Amino acid sequence: MNRYVEKLHRIASGPERTIIGLMSGTSMDGLDIALCRFRGSGTGTEAEILEFTTIPFEEHVKDEVRKVFALRTIDFQHLTLLNAWIGDLHGRLVLQALDSWGMAPDAVDAIASHGQTVFHAPKILHGLPDFGNATLQIGDGDHIAVRTGIITLSDFRQKHIAAGGKGRPWPCTGTSCCSPIPTARGFC
Repeated sequence: MNRYVEKLHRIASGPERTIIGLMSGTSMDGLDIALCRFRGSGTGTEAEILEFTTIPFEEHVKDEVRKVFALRTIDFQHLTLLNAWIGDLHGRLVLQALDSWGMAPDAVDAIASHGQTVFHAPKILHGLPDFGNATLQIGDGDHIAVRTGIITLSDFRQKHIAAGGKGRPWPCTGTSCCSPIPTARGFC
């Protein structure tokens, strides 16, 4: 069996998981990095924040993202290059945070990366009858994984849209998704 599949199986079947959560919002002020421990599963899941930091983005990073952020006309080559560049940057910032916490990357089971939103187009805003909800985040999870050596899960908004949502799964993660009251498809 593939060693990463084996590791995912071990992580999923274990009593607890240590996961880093990443979020860089539309304010582009920096990367929020939360080191969390999860125990249990389903509605019985317990979460504990072990460490948290926000590492500010340098001005040139914000300038590069602004070249594609929420614009209808962009340079697609720049967008493509940014996807890998932001992923690598996020990976380096994770390693920086781990170092400051005195923690080795191999002590982390996985990284959950939201990515950097560059365009969000729910149907209610775009109004095009032939198209559904859409969103785009950059910061490739594979680049984060290669840089850090940690399994990385990403593209949550795309998964939410594919499951029938509007690409904003976050409001339900801490409350209704963990409550005993089921929601449609497990998402808000």
